[in-house]
Amino acid sequence: MDFLRVQVCCLAALLAPTFAHAENSLMALQRMAQASRQLTYEGIFVYRSADRMETSRIAHTWADGRDLERIEVLDDSPREMIRNGDETTSFFSNEKRLIVETRSTRHQFPALLPAGLSRLQDYYLIRPMGQGRVAGVDSRVIVLEPRDNLRYGHEFWLDTASGLLLRAAVLGGHGETLDSFSFTQVTIGGPLPRQALKPSFPTEGLQVQKVITTEIVPEDLGWVFHKNIPGFRRINAMKRQSGSGQPALHILFSDGVATISAFIEPRTNVGEAESSSPAVLSSMGALNVYHRQLNKYFLVVMGEVPVLALKQLGDGIEWIEK
Repeated sequence: MDFLRVQVCCLAALLAPTFAHAENSLMALQRMAQASRQLTYEGIFVYRSADRMETSRIAHTWADGRDLERIEVLDDSPREMIRNGDETTSFFSNEKRLIVETRSTRHQFPALLPAGLSRLQDYYLIRPMGQGRVAGVDSRVIVLEPRDNLRYGHEFWLDTASGLLLRAAVLGGHGETLDSFSFTQVTIGGPLPRQALKPSFPTEGLQVQKVITTEIVPEDLGWVFHKNIPGFRRINAMKRQSGSGQPALHILFSDGVATISAFIEPRTNVGEAESSSPAVLSSMGALNVYHRQLNKYFLVVMGEVPVLALKQLGDGIEWIEK
């Protein structure tokens, strides 16, 4: 018995640093989730996916309990996004189109969902990977290794002083980089220049499209999700209405790091012979998309997760007429 007790004590001593590192890394991730929203910062970042690369300028601050943010795409045709609390305005230069959306949940700048971090260790092995530098800023590196085949790995580089996310990568099953984001220039803290958050697009001659989103309960509309993915929980569900067109449903799921969006739209002019068709898969970098037709509806399930996760969720969506 004494020998067994000694063995258990030795094992606990060996594992204690591992548990401590995981807890410290989890606290750093929680700090990062808050920093991306609540800090003032500006800079230029590069997003890479497959063979596509895009450079953007960002300015962000937090005032009166809401996000204030401007993102300008610097490559190809000019595009610009302004976020003011629950309202997001997106400008597309080539189309001379302005989309104004209320209660938008799209996060174009990488950010974790704080509400989903408490059980992160159930689905990822959290490993500190030392120190580094991004855009001249000292950083700590944390890697999340998936414990199953329903999610990808992630690598995060955090500013050691503020906790702001400076670089992120989505990792495939062999450790290859599928998608990445990285600051090339960044200033953290201090007041922003007067023009940093102001739109630069014209105010006249634009086609304005307003999208109103309202929260819903999918089950109340007859939509049932039979196959849940372990670790992913429903963050919100919305009905998106644009003009006089048919409303579309958007249901968002997250495990705290990865997100999956399910879009459900009515199909128009559907005949008997085309009430269903084979499902279609497409991908670009880490982003996978699963298309499926279900009677009078078109379903799209997409996210930076393996195809297996999308199919599991998408094949379990059913409409039950009330």
